[in-house]
Amino acid sequence: MKTPDLVFRGRRLSRDRALVLAAVESLPAARAAVADGADLVSFPGTGALIEQAREAFPGLVIGVDTADPSVAAACCEAGADLIVARADLAEVAARYDAGYVAPAIPSVPGLSVVVDIGEFRSMPAEEVPVLASVAGDGTPGGLARAALAASAGVAIIRTKHVRQVRHVAEMAASIAGTRPPAKAVRWE
Repeated sequence: MKTPDLVFRGRRLSRDRALVLAAVESLPAARAAVADGADLVSFPGTGALIEQAREAFPGLVIGVDTADPSVAAACCEAGADLIVARADLAEVAARYDAGYVAPAIPSVPGLSVVVDIGEFRSMPAEEVPVLASVAGDGTPGGLARAALAASAGVAIIRTKHVRQVRHVAEMAASIAGTRPPAKAVRWE
């Protein structure tokens, strides 16, 4: 069964597998993450950096990670599509029609909400999409946690190791049958 796509400020992300959110702190790091297969990138709350990223990646979903409503608003003005919040910023997200990664389940009609469950441990009710952070994600244990999260149906996995986690998400989706394999090979 295909889960609904996520839409952040008009940018649609297909959910045939867990999406990969790269937590980056610079434009060069964002370029590397995109080259490694990141579906979204998130920066610390800096409007100028968001503006540069929007110019460099016009079609990419760009997030801002902040707890400050004025910073979130300034970053949305600069082109952020998603607020990765450490506080209740639903009102700011609604004002800009931005996606909202919430620290808890909020009830905001019409808002694209993803719930941040922090370090992946278990899957909550499937009423809203879930973002899972995977600590130690470049290690075998971290990649195993990413595989469990992807297999459990999380919408987004936040990581600093994009290439490895992207491969894990693709494998989990192919095994689950939610996406076709990249290449069909017939064994004879």
